[in-house]
Amino acid sequence: MKNLVIRSISGIIYSTLIISTALYSDLSYIILIFIFSSFTLYEFQKLIKYKSPVPFVLFSIIIYQFYNQKLNPYLHLSLLAFSTSISILLIFFLFSNKKIKIKPLQKTALTLFYPVSSCYFIIATSSLKSNIENGISISLFVMVWVNNTFAYIVGKLIGKKNLFPSISPKKTWEGMLGGGVLCFLSSFLLVQFHPGYPKWTFPLLSLIIVGTSTTGDLIQSKFKRLALKKDSGILIPGHGGFYDRMDSVLFSAPFVFLFLMFLNYVS
Repeated sequence: MKNLVIRSISGIIYSTLIISTALYSDLSYIILIFIFSSFTLYEFQKLIKYKSPVPFVLFSIIIYQFYNQKLNPYLHLSLLAFSTSISILLIFFLFSNKKIKIKPLQKTALTLFYPVSSCYFIIATSSLKSNIENGISISLFVMVWVNNTFAYIVGKLIGKKNLFPSISPKKTWEGMLGGGVLCFLSSFLLVQFHPGYPKWTFPLLSLIIVGTSTTGDLIQSKFKRLALKKDSGILIPGHGGFYDRMDSVLFSAPFVFLFLMFLNYVS
């Protein structure tokens, strides 16, 4: 019970910081997500036993260029292509039963095109059109939080059938379905804040988020299992580390950005 209270307080503070900074200005949102992402990157590097300042430097340059609207569009598209490609490879990694040893060069590519590029797209959602300040960014986080929160609650209450017992024995199909239904329903509320998009956009987006959010959580669990770690860090009481808290949105962001970019292009 005590851990649940601590977890809830930490979650409220975390979500309040993100929503308040996103509503305040682009700069405040970018700075906050940059800080959270840097901790995530550090924790990920520890999990895969990879030490290099290069990803931090490149991430800083990319975000600086993005904020100043000087990021080369070809680099932006390349990051999107590599990020989604690595994400698909990570799905194969998730389902692989073989013991995979990641070589140094592979660790570099994995770090650059998983946490670095995915964190970039969490920030890049701030550039997508919305009727409120950073509305798409807020909607992304809200749908991920709704999905994960209710998947946890429903799983605790009625969960019986394990979703992926070899990686995350506490996750259940009932929990995933419960989180998915609530995430889908929340999309009908969020669409009211984005009249510039077709009404079907956010319900469809919620389905994408249910799939990618759950997958991102499972992939992070596999990295922790391979590293023989319970949590990625200790900085967020009741949750572990920032990678523990951002794993779902990290995996979802590139696919959400790709979907909305394509929708804006065809419309």
